[in-house]
Amino acid sequence: MKRVLSILCIMALTITSIVGCSSKTAAPNAENNQQTKKEKTVITLIQNKVEIQEQLEQAAKDFNSTHEDIELQVLGSAGDNLIATLQSQFASTPEKAPTIFTCQSGGEFEKFFNYMLPLDSTKASKNIAKGQADDAIKDGKLYGLPMAIEGFGLIYNKSIFKEAGVNAEDIKSMDALLDACAKLAKVKGVEKPIGFAKETYFQFMHPFNWPFASMSNYKEVIPKVASGELKLKDIPEVKSYAEYLEKLKPYTNLAKVTYDEQVAGFAQGKYAMIHQGNWAQTMLDEYKIDFEVGMIGMPVNGNNAISVGNTNFFRVNKMATKEQQDAALTFLDWLFADPAGQAYITDKFKLIPAYTGFNVSNLNPLAKVVSEYSNSGNILPWTFGLFPAGVDKDCSSAMEKFYAGQTNATQLLDEVNQVWVNAAK
Repeated sequence: MKRVLSILCIMALTITSIVGCSSKTAAPNAENNQQTKKEKTVITLIQNKVEIQEQLEQAAKDFNSTHEDIELQVLGSAGDNLIATLQSQFASTPEKAPTIFTCQSGGEFEKFFNYMLPLDSTKASKNIAKGQADDAIKDGKLYGLPMAIEGFGLIYNKSIFKEAGVNAEDIKSMDALLDACAKLAKVKGVEKPIGFAKETYFQFMHPFNWPFASMSNYKEVIPKVASGELKLKDIPEVKSYAEYLEKLKPYTNLAKVTYDEQVAGFAQGKYAMIHQGNWAQTMLDEYKIDFEVGMIGMPVNGNNAISVGNTNFFRVNKMATKEQQDAALTFLDWLFADPAGQAYITDKFKLIPAYTGFNVSNLNPLAKVVSEYSNSGNILPWTFGLFPAGVDKDCSSAMEKFYAGQTNATQLLDEVNQVWVNAAK
């Protein structure tokens, strides 16, 4: 009996010892697991494109699933309130502001510059298409990764061009454009070779981008006009462009229609060309057009480069921790340099990449054209962002008078000049 009790005691002690050892072993493991969770770097992202918010949230889930040490949280899209939201957050506790945020070039760039981390070390930065990083560079460093690009120019009907015997690639001067218009005007069903829209940006801002975009020093010229130091009519490129617009007037619809009517007229064959951007594709798809489209630029500089630009950039908060900054760079490289992330840009967000090395086979026709121009470097910049703020309405009114024959090219430039100077005061 004593032997039995002795054995039972030994077994009990052994079990207790095992349990005790297990408890001691389990506690450190649980603690290690907690430490692992604490070490996961949490980063946040805020942006203003409401139309991609849902897809961006899904991208974050995919990214998180393959990066166990990072948790990306996509904050609610701020839409038009983004800048006010960022101002409030950076003014109070900048280290707690979003790790990744978007803002535009120009004034917004300058407003938040002190909170931006240089992004030259990213893989994505090495693949940015020609000219698309310019507005994010300061003091020789890159402070933003472009979200996407858009492009505008003369969208043309390839069938009408073929019937008229016009080769779009040969239109490399304004005189060549005039000759092409004379031929296109003879095609049955064509009411006007070129259609413009009357909305302020489509009537003035985009069309008047061309003469400045052809200058290498437009960033110096535009402010001089606004300050009154230089007159538009004294700038050879601008003067020549306005004179050619006067010659083109008989071949245009004089910008009397809305954007919807302009695109509809093009879909119906009333216009052989429309001055528009790749965003018109959505509406063209609704009309189920049965012809192929192409795009060339307004040929002000001896070629037919289109105008390509971007205004929205991803920025990284330099007030965040070093771990958060590194995690943010990892995500941005995944989005723009990893095929898994790139697929979201083109297939889910439906954006035109501002980078080389993307698979663009799923882009729509006009988006694909813009992407090809961008990758080839045959592009002109967007300059209208430097026009004095708020001039689009009054300058569009000046264009209406010009199209109505109430003013000539010189008078048009004088009126626009005055609007700019007044707006800059």
